[in-house]
Amino acid sequence: MYSCSIIIVAYNSCDFIPACLKSVRDACEGIDAQVIVLDNGSVEPILPEIRQFFPEVEWIDSKENLGFGKGCNFAEKHATKPYLFFINPDTIISKNAFREMLKFMEEHPEAGTVGCRILNEDGTLQWACRRSFPTIVSAVSKTIGLAAMFPKSKTLASYNMTYADPDEMIEVDAISGSFFCIRRDVYEKLNGFDEDYFMYGEDLDLCFRTKKMGLKNYYTPVTNILHFKGQSCRTRRWGSYVDFYKAMLIFVKKHKDLYFVPNFLVSFGILFAAFVGMFSRLIPKFWKMFLDLGVVALWAFSFLNHTSVVSDVCFHDSSCLESGCAGTSEVIKHSIMDFAQFEDWWLVGLVVVVNFAFLIFRGEYTESSLKGEKFLRYLIPLNLLTVGGYEAFRYFTQMPVVSEGGNNYWPYDPHLIVWTICSSLFIPLALLAWRRIAFWINYFYRIFAKKRHRSILLGGREDSLTNWFDSYNVIPGIEILGCVSGEPDKISAENRQHLLGPLSDMESICNRTGCRELLVVSNFSGYREDFDINWLDKLGLRVYLLIGNGKNGNFALVDLKYLH
Repeated sequence: MYSCSIIIVAYNSCDFIPACLKSVRDACEGIDAQVIVLDNGSVEPILPEIRQFFPEVEWIDSKENLGFGKGCNFAEKHATKPYLFFINPDTIISKNAFREMLKFMEEHPEAGTVGCRILNEDGTLQWACRRSFPTIVSAVSKTIGLAAMFPKSKTLASYNMTYADPDEMIEVDAISGSFFCIRRDVYEKLNGFDEDYFMYGEDLDLCFRTKKMGLKNYYTPVTNILHFKGQSCRTRRWGSYVDFYKAMLIFVKKHKDLYFVPNFLVSFGILFAAFVGMFSRLIPKFWKMFLDLGVVALWAFSFLNHTSVVSDVCFHDSSCLESGCAGTSEVIKHSIMDFAQFEDWWLVGLVVVVNFAFLIFRGEYTESSLKGEKFLRYLIPLNLLTVGGYEAFRYFTQMPVVSEGGNNYWPYDPHLIVWTICSSLFIPLALLAWRRIAFWINYFYRIFAKKRHRSILLGGREDSLTNWFDSYNVIPGIEILGCVSGEPDKISAENRQHLLGPLSDMESICNRTGCRELLVVSNFSGYREDFDINWLDKLGLRVYLLIGNGKNGNFALVDLKYLH
């Protein structure tokens, strides 16, 4: 009988780890397995209810986030089996995964580590499951896009090895840390992961040291796993981005022998890639930025486009009045249309910086969500404080304008100041308004153009399904019509309002509703209702596993054909 220890380091993974552990439990059938889960200082710790559903798991807790490598080393001290599997909590393991990987290790005694084919939730290959060590050429070509333009080039596309057939077993420099197997004695001789890496790079470093020991790293396509990339990083997007490039700098410093140019040049290249990546990864939704900039411009031209003019009429003698003298006009505050003399460009610039800095670091431009509510409660006071602070500063530091008639006038009138401060409410409200309008335009367009998939949920006995029927929280491109269950009499009272009927009536329900997709709900215990995928396939239904709670886009859809 095969024997292994399975180590999972979880950070804020409550929504995904139940489905992961359920797949691990199924894959451990007939294997002497030890499952260890470290809750790595999560802000949202793993719930006691989840722990109760998986009594076979050894649960360990850390009071702080140790990072991935240090967390793995900490959990490995509890391992007792000859082989170690390191698995990310945002993965689904196919039923034969452990058996096939252990069989491979037994047949290849020269193997130090082995990784398998890792798929995205849509079934496409995650290229990081087999890699070469980064070189100057591969790093530059990947950063500027040459690797994507010439995927079959062994020189330009060497990092992700896109030139190699993913259906063939191959020796590689490195495999992915999201799922791999290593001999425990090898791991301990290497002293585990290098704890200088907080997150990212530690798998690359471990593979480098494994090869240096004289062992080999292999990629094998004998089994698949699904990986929902980046779920643990959702709560720390900026931090994880910094960690990635920091890890690359650490790797270069530790393994200088890989490079034949001065270290500072390699480091400069990494920093350049980080700068380019800041725009391509952290701010991919440029169209939202342009529309938001338009909102600020509309505010400026609508509410700051006022001109204060003062007329001084000459009353010194009657001849002036008889000659039609109208006195003189003095402009004491210019309109925004007078670009050269407009006094409040600093205010416009300040409003742009404050709003965009907040939206960028809140992750508003990293996702296509048009909900917008999460920033509204912050931007209202933020804009009031910004505009109010600026106007107060200008009011108390202003100098009077002396007219030709000798009178003093103040450019910043209290009434004008109050009007400008109140007008700042327009910005957050307009930012939300255009998102709502765009959402509903897109929503009805997809319906009338028949671009929205009509789907039904399978589940509802325990977890609430209400969130999936929230109009502003729906899955993009999918219209959820209701739910079905194998045992509809056990559906909870809260979910009963969405019940369309029993699963056995699926054919008539599909004919009635036009549904062509069934989303199998994986609840907080990893439980999902039983179904016959062959029968559903005959009905012409696509079957997906639905993981997560859906809040703020926190979900994953898995095409179950990749695991069957």
